[in-house]
Amino acid sequence: MKQKIIILLTIYLLFNSALSAQNIEKMNKSELREHIVNLTTKIDSLKNVNINLQESISNLSTNSSLLEQKNKTNEVEISRINELILKNENERKRIISENEITISKLNETILTLNDSISSVQSASNVVSTSSTFNSNDFLNKYYFDQIPLPNNSFSLVLSKLVYGDKRSNNNYSYNDDNYQGAVETLPEILEANAFTYWGVKPNVMITDGTNFNNYVISKNSDYFNSKLPKIEVLKNKLFTIKYNDGSEESFLFNVKQTKSEDSNNQRKILQIELANEEVKADGSNNTAKDIVWRFFAIENECYLALTLGQLNRLNLKLISVDKGLEAYSQNRQEIEFTNYFKSNYKNITTGEGIYLSRNKDLFMESSKYINPQEIIYLFKLK
Repeated sequence: MKQKIIILLTIYLLFNSALSAQNIEKMNKSELREHIVNLTTKIDSLKNVNINLQESISNLSTNSSLLEQKNKTNEVEISRINELILKNENERKRIISENEITISKLNETILTLNDSISSVQSASNVVSTSSTFNSNDFLNKYYFDQIPLPNNSFSLVLSKLVYGDKRSNNNYSYNDDNYQGAVETLPEILEANAFTYWGVKPNVMITDGTNFNNYVISKNSDYFNSKLPKIEVLKNKLFTIKYNDGSEESFLFNVKQTKSEDSNNQRKILQIELANEEVKADGSNNTAKDIVWRFFAIENECYLALTLGQLNRLNLKLISVDKGLEAYSQNRQEIEFTNYFKSNYKNITTGEGIYLSRNKDLFMESSKYINPQEIIYLFKLK
């Protein structure tokens, strides 16, 4: 590179010298001096250019060496990474192979266990379980283990409703004299939100030209639950029912499970017997106010099952529409039930009472009010 630059400079100087030589003979001394000065300046300038070029050549050479060195380093790193990738790929294949072997063994174990389970379930004393069982629910645990209740408080929460009854007709006769009755009705177990719980508007004057729907407001099951009393158990002995109006009743309670001959669908029943502490005038116990509650296992849950009469015993005013509205008389001295929506009776609603209707679904033509006596109410204790 250096030699090429020198050759180019020489050619340049010779070319310029040849051009100048043609005119030198025509120059006088003053012009010759000026021409020499110009040549000297150009030579100095070319020397500076040459120096700069030499520095650039040196820098380029240094950079080239550095790049070559970095390239060698990168090649070493690439080689190391390729080896690592190959090693990881071999390890991945090894793990996959081991997992496939393990999965195969587990599948064999599962097949063996399934065969064992099938054998156990074929026995007469098989125990059926389900992953949906809620072991944290109080009643679900208490059904199996009646642990002492030192100081506990509970709220009754409506969970499900058993609507309807089981009825079949055994009067159908066929030519072969066999009596093959058809099923007429079947009960349903419905969620609490499958119903509407109607509350009564308070202090409304009953007027002409109105009907029952003008005096009620649709509510959900939370409203129903809010009307139920609270329960407290002290020292696993004293059972207290606290009503919304501030009154309360206390009982001595005993819990037991029914015997096999008194079972329900091959399942035992948990029973709580509440003995009222109130005594009669003659000093004897007032057993008429005793309460018996029964807890039933349905599918994988345990519930307290109560009838309309038992709910009325808890001061819950669950009323049939046929009975009418609870209302004050004109002077507010008496409370009566009325179905007559006439202004001349001058009745005013008390705001008390809950009425039920089933919410319309795809299989129903319309929603209607329900006689609450047709339902069994299933509760949880929360």
